[in-house]
Amino acid sequence: MKYKVKKVSDFESNIEIDIDFEDLESKKDEAISKISKSLKVKGFRPGKIPKNIVIREVGEDYILEESIDLYLPEQIFEILQKEELNPAVRPVVKDLKKEKKSYKVDVLITLWPKLSKLPKLNQTVEVESITPTEEEILDQIDRIKLQFADVTKVERPSKTSDYLLVNISAMENGKELEEFSYQDYLYELGSNSLTPSMDSKLEGVSTGAIIKFNDDIPSVGKSNVEITVLVKEIKEKVMPELTDEWVSSMTEFDNIAEMNDELFKNIEMVKKRQIANQYQGLLTSKLIEESKLELPEQLVIAEMDSILQNFMAELNQNNIKIEDYLQITGLTEETLQEDLKNQATRNLSMVVILDKIVEDQELKLDDKEIKYIDDHMSTHDEDGNELEDASHRLNLEAESLRNKAMLHILQQGVSVDKDGEKVYLQDVYNQEEEVREEE
Repeated sequence: MKYKVKKVSDFESNIEIDIDFEDLESKKDEAISKISKSLKVKGFRPGKIPKNIVIREVGEDYILEESIDLYLPEQIFEILQKEELNPAVRPVVKDLKKEKKSYKVDVLITLWPKLSKLPKLNQTVEVESITPTEEEILDQIDRIKLQFADVTKVERPSKTSDYLLVNISAMENGKELEEFSYQDYLYELGSNSLTPSMDSKLEGVSTGAIIKFNDDIPSVGKSNVEITVLVKEIKEKVMPELTDEWVSSMTEFDNIAEMNDELFKNIEMVKKRQIANQYQGLLTSKLIEESKLELPEQLVIAEMDSILQNFMAELNQNNIKIEDYLQITGLTEETLQEDLKNQATRNLSMVVILDKIVEDQELKLDDKEIKYIDDHMSTHDEDGNELEDASHRLNLEAESLRNKAMLHILQQGVSVDKDGEKVYLQDVYNQEEEVREEE
């Protein structure tokens, strides 16, 4: 086999491959075996047809065609590795000509773009403060108290957060709707859990009130149903008084001060994770903007297709039609396509930036990462396809190296709050790194 690589553009290269028929001898038996599995010959089971009969039935030319189909992907893969070409999408066979003693093949390779120089990584971005506010702490305390709140009957008009003891019935076309009938049902006003307008209808009512209205019932798929609600009792939640004694007897803490300290730490860690995501998003946006990358159209289209497929699978899993999703979100097909393009462009740009960091910093996989990949590959089943296995391993290695590169970006950047004070997020990234190592 002979080949020649020609640069077509900054994003494309063409490989001209000359394959002698003799080169295909190593694949002939495999091709015959493959053909045998789908060939129907009287007196023989598929896959058990003798070699000479397969040749007689389909002819040498057909076997040769199957052999080139098996041979060519492996050779393309080897050429890509030897020439250090990094295809962005699956190589495309543009032309395949059979001559007297050889095949002439033209393969188009769409390449990953490369950055000649990285933008500066020590960027400063403004993020929200991670320090818990008094309101946030009080809200958490209220959540704890709410778990131990008593429900007491009151004689006053109802208000949001009250519990109403009610009887509920519904009529559709003069017939009672049995699947929407409740007796002595304790309904939390403000939960909006039964019908779209029930809460507004029950706001400000008194004990003994009978409320009639028409509404939709999403839970049973009914529209414009006549609903009747009898309010039998109104109950309110009575929060316990916050004292050291109550805290020590009802919670894991010894006193209010200890509870506040622990809540402060917990809220701070939650906010740190949220702010860490905000920091990463802002920082990567800066790097993408300053990189001013051009991306090959075919690469963007392929990434858009991949994102869309994953998105459609998620919708199907939740039994949501794309038409319904567009209606709910107010999107059009055009705006959805634009969103997909923006997301694809962002994803691809970061891959290019991360790969450049891997190259510049000479990042390598450590023993733990290699072992993880080895363990994964030992359970990875590609039906014995060596080419697919090799490709899968390369993808895993690239993903691991990009994770290291992203951590490098986060460590180089600086996060500050609105007052210019540095926000320390390093422990969040250290935890994420530990999790990856454990996995």
